[in-house]
Amino acid sequence: MTKTDRLINAFGRDLVQGVFTPGAALPSEAELCERYDTSRNVMREVIKVLATKRLIDAQSYRGLFAMPREQWNYLDANVLEWALSGDGDADPALIASLIEVRSLIEPAISRWAAERATAINLVAIEAALNGMKANTTNRDAFMEADIAFHRAIVAATHNFVIQQLADAISALQRAIFDHTYLSDPGHMALTIKEHSDLFDMIRMKNPVAAEDMAQGMISRTASRAHIKLESAA
Repeated sequence: MTKTDRLINAFGRDLVQGVFTPGAALPSEAELCERYDTSRNVMREVIKVLATKRLIDAQSYRGLFAMPREQWNYLDANVLEWALSGDGDADPALIASLIEVRSLIEPAISRWAAERATAINLVAIEAALNGMKANTTNRDAFMEADIAFHRAIVAATHNFVIQQLADAISALQRAIFDHTYLSDPGHMALTIKEHSDLFDMIRMKNPVAAEDMAQGMISRTASRAHIKLESAA
């Protein structure tokens, strides 16, 4: 990781976790350079990046402002990570919003994949499924295989606009994984079966069943998330 990347992470995390009040003016560029021990050139590059994530508003002749929370780019992987990795409890409203987004788009994606998947797509989906099966006791490897499974389904839609959302969809999965993951054998067996059944419906070109299965998976994910959040409250 470069010095600029480390600074993006540090400053971005501070913005998202409330070190700077959302909607308020930020310190001057010179003060930020001193605070983060960096040069003006590096700080300006960092500000540009964080502005693209809609965390900073750089206004001509007025200075820098921390953007209000409702304007943050929650489809950015970094913003989601920072928002869900604070010292306090996870924001139930944010997690619920992320699950709602998944429930809106993933069933349709599964339907289109069942209609359009090629043999190459099916190989990629099955390879990711096999990765899940091989890593049921390895949390991190299982998560990566699970994400790869859904990315392969996105690719199978052959919709160029949807494919450009693949990173955002993966970010949504990664962001809520800690709040939906259960390692007990019974739950893991159900998870593998759900994904296997979804693959079978895509392979057999049954779009209605694929859409229904994806919707069921998301509904069960939402239930697990709500249970975890309530138990942590």
